[in-house]
Amino acid sequence: MRIAAVAVASAALVAAGATAAVAAPAPAPSITVKASAATVKLGDVVTFSGKVDGLKDGSKVTLQVKDGKKWVSLPATAKVAKGAYKLDDKFDEKGVEVLRVKDGSAVSKNVSVTVR
Repeated sequence: MRIAAVAVASAALVAAGATAAVAAPAPAPSITVKASAATVKLGDVVTFSGKVDGLKDGSKVTLQVKDGKKWVSLPATAKVAKGAYKLDDKFDEKGVEVLRVKDGSAVSKNVSVTVR
């Protein structure tokens, strides 16, 4: 009987300790992006804005453009403030530009801007 009581108590302590030791992982940071215009004239400025979740205020986000199969960072950057950002860029080449916003491993979905 004494052995059974010790076994039950030990199992309860192990279960409680295992539950307390396993914390839920923090959600991955996320970024949204929206362009002020889907179609612009050559040389027009486009404003990109969005919200971030899981990034600290002061974090720097960077606008990237797709070049073939790789992403190239543009000089357009902004600091996160109150969970949001806003940055501008202008396009000097005609065509469809596929863009995203990135901070470390957090990446937004793509947005397209047609430059005419």
